[in-house]
Amino acid sequence: MKRPSKQQMAAQRAKLEARLEKQRAALEAKRRNLRRPPKRRWPYRLAAALLLLVLILLCLRDCSCGEAPPPDPEPTAPAEVEPEPEPPAPVKKKPVPPGTIGKKGRPDYTAGTPPPLPWIGAFRMQVAARSTRLSRCFEGVEAPGTLKWTTSVEPVEGTVGEHSLEPMLLSVDLTTRQRDCVLGVLSDPTYTLVTGDDERTTPTRVSMVIEF
Repeated sequence: MKRPSKQQMAAQRAKLEARLEKQRAALEAKRRNLRRPPKRRWPYRLAAALLLLVLILLCLRDCSCGEAPPPDPEPTAPAEVEPEPEPPAPVKKKPVPPGTIGKKGRPDYTAGTPPPLPWIGAFRMQVAARSTRLSRCFEGVEAPGTLKWTTSVEPVEGTVGEHSLEPMLLSVDLTTRQRDCVLGVLSDPTYTLVTGDDERTTPTRVSMVIEF
């Protein structure tokens, strides 16, 4: 391989230097561009913002003008007031015709105490006459006692019925045997009460105390 000549080497060196010079110039231009301050674009942006604001205001004005005002509320009818009830007409008293006797006060009716039964004495005596028979109903009783006998007396027939026996003065209640015995003695035989005509011969409820 031949070695290049001096002329060829000089030509290659010149080419390399030219390339280097171009690269240096390019780098220098880039440096200058980098050192330059950026262009101020804010006036354009401010103008665009102002223009946008004006458009928005115009749109708002058109919209507010185009809208119809709200309708007036319908007037409400006044509430109906119920009329007050008329007071009742005064009752006119009928005039008393002439010759009519007015009302007169009457004394209160007081019921008098009815007279005693004409046969009650005979009835009590006949019940007392049965005390010996009644005492047999209470044989074996440790303490004496008192009974209230209430019965319905039929004075004409001399019969008694609808009996009621109530122990009195802390007396002991009667047993069933004692009760049947007492009512048997008081009911049989019948009583002789009305001997003649008497107005009060209806059945009467009578009470009597019996001691044993």
